[in-house]
Amino acid sequence: MNDSSARRLPLPLDRPLWVYVLLASIVAMFLVEQLFPLVAGLLLPYLPADFHGATPADFAGGSTNGLVLILLGANFRPLVLRGQVWRFFTSMFLHVGFQHLLFNAYGLFIFGAEMERVFGRTRFLLVYVLSGLFGSLVSFAAHTSPNFLSAGASGAIFGLVGMQLAYFYHYRRTFGEFGRSRLLNVLLIVGLNVFLGFSQTGVDNMAHLGGFVSGMLLGRGFLPQYEVADPYTDHPRVVNRASLRSQLWVAALALLVLAGGTATAIGVGGG
Repeated sequence: MNDSSARRLPLPLDRPLWVYVLLASIVAMFLVEQLFPLVAGLLLPYLPADFHGATPADFAGGSTNGLVLILLGANFRPLVLRGQVWRFFTSMFLHVGFQHLLFNAYGLFIFGAEMERVFGRTRFLLVYVLSGLFGSLVSFAAHTSPNFLSAGASGAIFGLVGMQLAYFYHYRRTFGEFGRSRLLNVLLIVGLNVFLGFSQTGVDNMAHLGGFVSGMLLGRGFLPQYEVADPYTDHPRVVNRASLRSQLWVAALALLVLAGGTATAIGVGGG
């Protein structure tokens, strides 16, 4: 696409939907975490066998209680080794305390709304979910502590950061100074989060790494391919000539890698 055309003509953008659904989902799950101790007494007879013998007091603290997080689907190593790989997905909707939720909700809105506009709803959702799964997998594989537990949407959100990096790096010349400025901003955000991640305790840096790298690669595979339609008319416009069908191999390949990586990690972890 011609540089000057890109600067004059508006890009084809989608209206965000999934980012708001995801925000509502993590807030709803946080409320479930917080309210769980209030209804634990009623639910005790129906809990899985692993929780038999627990009392309502064992669930005090809600979102900061390990038992609550495990029961609701946190990435808990012993249970993943027993085949509960669905925890790689459910852990993405849980958060440990209000600050954790607030930080991730802000990141999801800031990065998610823009990326859903640019890439479209389906591509955005695929990158979010797949990078979140990769983040959970890398976290599980890297942390070999017998009782390791992880929860949060940060792996998926770092996937959106990687997605944004792939986009602005690819179009850094097309977008001119704006594109280069956005690319620099993304790099600064990555650098700051790496610093904060390794200077604080309790941060799952491996989930961030897995989400970021997979999001960057997936973002590269799902890139919009802009061209100017009707360039010699009074109403030229920019269109995305990359059909979703032509890019679905990216998601298929990612799922194959996920399946193989999960089987390998569980096989190695299970001894």
